[in-house]
Amino acid sequence: MSEHDPGEQRRRQQQTEFAESVTGTIQPSPDRRAEYVELDTMGSPRSSDGSANKRQLSVEQTLDDSATAVEDTASNQHIKIEYDAGGFSLKKLLRFVGPGLLVSQALLDPGNIESDISQADTSGYKLLWLLLLAHILCIFVQSLAARLGVVTGRHLAQHIRQQYPRPLAIVFWLLTELAIIGADIQEVIGTATALHILTGIPIWAGVVITAVDSFLFLYVQRLGVRVTELVFGLMVTTLAVCFWVEMVLIKPDAREVIKGMVIPRIPQGSAVQAVGIVGCVLMPHNLFLHSALVGSRKLDRREETREGAIREAMRYFRIETAVSLVYAYLINMAVVVVFCKAFELMRAEGVAYVASLAEGANVLSH
Repeated sequence: MSEHDPGEQRRRQQQTEFAESVTGTIQPSPDRRAEYVELDTMGSPRSSDGSANKRQLSVEQTLDDSATAVEDTASNQHIKIEYDAGGFSLKKLLRFVGPGLLVSQALLDPGNIESDISQADTSGYKLLWLLLLAHILCIFVQSLAARLGVVTGRHLAQHIRQQYPRPLAIVFWLLTELAIIGADIQEVIGTATALHILTGIPIWAGVVITAVDSFLFLYVQRLGVRVTELVFGLMVTTLAVCFWVEMVLIKPDAREVIKGMVIPRIPQGSAVQAVGIVGCVLMPHNLFLHSALVGSRKLDRREETREGAIREAMRYFRIETAVSLVYAYLINMAVVVVFCKAFELMRAEGVAYVASLAEGANVLSH
């Protein structure tokens, strides 16, 4: 196709506008009728049966049909957000709270706790700055994922399927499945280990119980998005309370903690732990998750209010994401500090220990 072809030039212009709208450079005007997201038809010739036009109509209905938003909110899986041109509202922010909190839970899984324990053993407080930097970067990339879902009305997996050739989309799907399996293995083993520590039951029995729990959480999802967010929020808060109370009781050296947070340094022999810290926080599958979770908030996408509603949603989601991930950092920091203090005391007394999640209870009970 010639570079001077008007159709090709128009498609390139739409692709540029789409990219700029996602990165925040511009906001599309209401009269563009969702052209900035209709990329699934840009690379395909329009067939005689009008299939491309049908796809375009489907996207416009998804983004612009106000009736759709009203009908969807009848389900407890969605929360309707009314747009108003007023300023910041704490009450409205609370309606957006949830997606970032669910994402933050992924930063507190058994793999992250294991990484925190290993960090405390090998480098003490000296890598707290890297843990903080990783969470700041995570806020940035997760905000972009949320922006993608809000602006386009579609999540990352849908965009990959639409924009990439089918073979490449299948490769992405397989890689994502492998990442999910890898994450789930540590979740299952970690939960089984926790049950073994608390009750003494065998690891294999803990694995079975954890598998049953998975179906329980699937049932919780059927109770509504707010119930799901509340359950996970309570679990994250329980973890926060336990470790922060423990941290206050052990009275760590506050000067060393602050020094570890602000002075960049990687102690000799801690390179593996440093890489593990970044890998445990910046997880690609969280991008898929976050871009989909924001879809639980149904915005007022009528033509006259769409641009303002999208701007407002992005502002509140940025705040919610930042607060949720800072919350996760404070918990991870508390875990590192608590185990640092415990290891210091055990080394001072000449007591042997194993720095692992399985032996975490023995370390803290010493």
